[in-house]
Amino acid sequence: MRVMIAGGGTGGHIYPGIAMYNALRRRARDVDVLFVGATAGVESKIFDELDLPNVLLPGRAVRGKGFVSKMTSPLVFLVGLIRGIREILAFQPDVVIGTGGYASVALVAASVLCRKTRVLQEQNSVPGMANRLLSRFADLVLLSYEESRVFIKGGVQTAVVGNPIRIEATADRESALRFFGLKSGVPTVLVCGGSRGARSINQAAEAAVKRIVARRDVQFVFLTGELDYEKITRELAEFSEMVRVYPFLQEMHYAYGVADIAVSRAGASAVFELAAFGIPTVFVPYPYAADDHQRKNVNQLEEVGAAIVIENQALDGEHLETIIETLLDDEGRRGDMQKKSRAWAKADADSLAAEKILELVSRRRAVATGAEDTANGHLTRGASPEWM
Repeated sequence: MRVMIAGGGTGGHIYPGIAMYNALRRRARDVDVLFVGATAGVESKIFDELDLPNVLLPGRAVRGKGFVSKMTSPLVFLVGLIRGIREILAFQPDVVIGTGGYASVALVAASVLCRKTRVLQEQNSVPGMANRLLSRFADLVLLSYEESRVFIKGGVQTAVVGNPIRIEATADRESALRFFGLKSGVPTVLVCGGSRGARSINQAAEAAVKRIVARRDVQFVFLTGELDYEKITRELAEFSEMVRVYPFLQEMHYAYGVADIAVSRAGASAVFELAAFGIPTVFVPYPYAADDHQRKNVNQLEEVGAAIVIENQALDGEHLETIIETLLDDEGRRGDMQKKSRAWAKADADSLAAEKILELVSRRRAVATGAEDTANGHLTRGASPEWM
């Protein structure tokens, strides 16, 4: 089986594709993969770190960008489309999977022209512009939320499987503490703003960390993103015994293994990962996310009491400090949030997605085989190929 997986721009569009590929490898004997990203995204670094075969096409975000970007985007798309057709003709995939973001648009469009089987995977409660535009051409759309169905054009097959998460391994607390060089028996807080970081979370968390660590025995794993990494490292240098600062962390299973509480943006991958690991989380949705999808990603979790949501405009160091300390002091509430978040999460989303993809490819192969037999005069009397 040959699979091309296109998506990127942010980690939230990349890791579900990686999770589906790993699940396909577990279910199928032999899977060849080619990941496709955009030159302007973060995916190149991730693909290289994980040693995944990949190509990068021209592409960049359009929504929310300036006049020049919008005017030149048709030319960038055309170049990416031509390159995408060449890559498809060279690789000859059985299926092309698009995980959204501008990195997927050119390749999925190319797969339409090349008449390849197409699957889209949508992480968020409100599908992104790329997947909404491409969904009418899809053979199957995999969704994370039931309420996302209304955004998909009628007649297109959909399946709600949850959001495939990247974590293949799990880590017990002691091995996770050793990985970070942290103390046993001390509560630990994870702060993460997504693959690019989140300045408002970084600023509030920096202030909260200084106040909390000065008064009580609490440890922090702080993922800042590249832009704020050096500044946060300097500001928290005096607390280095209790605080570990990283720009980005590939080994997230250790971060989840050590966390008693988390503070996070509300991108779909983070939401489903934190929920699957049962980590009581304070979510701070990005207020400028397209269609306010980050806020909608966590509505259900907040309603059932599985998470706390702070609006970005209400976030500051004092407020965040109060919420973190309230959770640290209430073990019963943390336990309740843990149970409810795990019950909400679809931890087997990667396997469910792989099952749906394999079923689709199998049907397409059967149709193609039936058509070939018919053309050669081998159709059994009384039999009807699926396409008739």
